[in-house]
Amino acid sequence: MRQIFMLGTLLFLIGCTTPRPTPSPTSPPTAVPTVTRTIAPISPTIVSVVPTAAFVSVSEILKNPAAFRDKPVRLQGYGFTTATLRLCEGYVGLDRRTLFIDAQRHQIVAQVKWKPPENARIYDPEHLRVFEGYVRIFSGEIGCPGAIQVETFPYLEVVDVK
Repeated sequence: MRQIFMLGTLLFLIGCTTPRPTPSPTSPPTAVPTVTRTIAPISPTIVSVVPTAAFVSVSEILKNPAAFRDKPVRLQGYGFTTATLRLCEGYVGLDRRTLFIDAQRHQIVAQVKWKPPENARIYDPEHLRVFEGYVRIFSGEIGCPGAIQVETFPYLEVVDVK
């Protein structure tokens, strides 16, 4: 009795998991329009679906950061340098500061959200590359206790490198 029950359960499970063939239609499907459509001539103007960010330089961003705030930008540059600094007295750890260096060797603070491929050079002073990202503006407190200042400055959030 137990064997019959197990066999029945097994056959039931196989039947539930085995895909069944879909019956083929006897006639090809036909498309029936449900809405009348107007056909317009093709426009001679080509419209880009995805806007391409314009090339800018670090000096342009630093002159007027509000004009670029939260907008996509592209920069030609050599990459990033990172400096490691001690934290304020009484704190443990290190503070990393990353700067982007553009084609004119101007620098801007950077936050790198791009994951480089293995063995990629973060900074390559001999090859210009295209860096894509967004200009962000930080405003807040900076400094050690007793010497805190409120600062506002632009930085480059890099999301891709070509």
